Amino acid sequence: MKTRLSRPLLAAVISGALASGLAAAPALAEPPPLPGATELPPATTPPVTPPTTPDTSPPPVTTPPPPATTPPATTPPATTPPATTPPATTPPVSPPVTTPPPAADTKAPSGAFSLNRWSIWTGQSVTITIVGVADNVSAGPQITRVVTWGDGTTQTLHHTAKNVSHTYKSNGKKPITLTLTDAAGNKKVAKSVGPTVSSPALKYKLNKSSVWAGEKFVWEITSVPAGTKKISVAWGDGRSSILPIKKQKVTRYYFATPGNAPVPPGVKQLKAYLVNGYGAATPINVGKVTLKRDTSRPVLRVTPPSKANKASSWKAVKGTATDTGSGVKEIAIVAMVAKSATTVVCWSPRWKKWLNANTFTPDSCFVVVKPSKGKFSLALKNTPKGYLGIIGVAGDWAGNASATASAADPFVYERMLS
Repeated sequence: MKTRLSRPLLAAVISGALASGLAAAPALAEPPPLPGATELPPATTPPVTPPTTPDTSPPPVTTPPPPATTPPATTPPATTPPATTPPATTPPVSPPVTTPPPAADTKAPSGAFSLNRWSIWTGQSVTITIVGVADNVSAGPQITRVVTWGDGTTQTLHHTAKNVSHTYKSNGKKPITLTLTDAAGNKKVAKSVGPTVSSPALKYKLNKSSVWAGEKFVWEITSVPAGTKKISVAWGDGRSSILPIKKQKVTRYYFATPGNAPVPPGVKQLKAYLVNGYGAATPINVGKVTLKRDTSRPVLRVTPPSKANKASSWKAVKGTATDTGSGVKEIAIVAMVAKSATTVVCWSPRWKKWLNANTFTPDSCFVVVKPSKGKFSLALKNTPKGYLGIIGVAGDWAGNASATASAADPFVYERMLS
């Protein structure tokens, strides 16, 4: 015998009790079952006969009605599907639809370039023209363009670059490559033997490698490279010369800079600048000349005539100028005679007469004399009587001047003439 009614049978009993009106008579409702009481199914319960004597036994145990929270009894037990049965209306699950991956990009991009010239001088440029850059997958901006110029330099180009120039600074053959790489890493390498770069084949001679200031040297062109349109030479002292395009000898010396300052001693690098139809080449070294350091002062001396005290004997101011370094370049002479305490005259070669020194400027009597083999001479005429004073300064090619007397006595020679 079952000890508890099943849930569907319990629902059916409650439904039948409600239909017979028992639920409407709360006074007839039975008390709840005692703990541990055994429920008997309705079909096997025997009928109860009233006893003739008072019955003290407890009333029969019956199943109480379910609480109010019991699910509605209108659901037929027979139609309730098992909990494990899926609803008949659930659609079947279809497997996901997958798209096959695209085929891998294994094709390299296309492209090439051309070169505008094949033989140049150092310092000149070539230009490559890039054409036909394309790829079956990657767009133009996705294709990298890298040029190797053959001189150790590499350049990454913009995707819009078409004409690209490069200047070469060293000699030799310069093979050029253009590497194109698409987004998938496929590469196309375009190659060219590139230009041949050389220094201009200018040939020259230099007769001296060491000179004093003012000492002449000769630089000679013995051969000019074909195609040359211009030649200039920088001499290392701030000066340069534009030369004819031919064999020639050029005589030079170091004395003053363009700012009229003495050229400092030391090594002077001569450089030649050549231009052809492709432009200017890198300057080429065409010799070195060392300018010697000269610190010696010239020495100036006046040689008086045999009768030095006679004014008539002074028909010229003569003397010697010597130098142990670069040599005497020139001498400045002023000849003056104090005729009295208030009258001083000076000799003017320009006017060929003695001028009043108080009226004329000193430049009127300032004379530059060129020495010859260490000697100099300044002609005079009608030298007056009085106190003769000769101011003289010798300068060498390095800018050194002979020692001068003090301001109180500036004369290198002085004498009373009668």
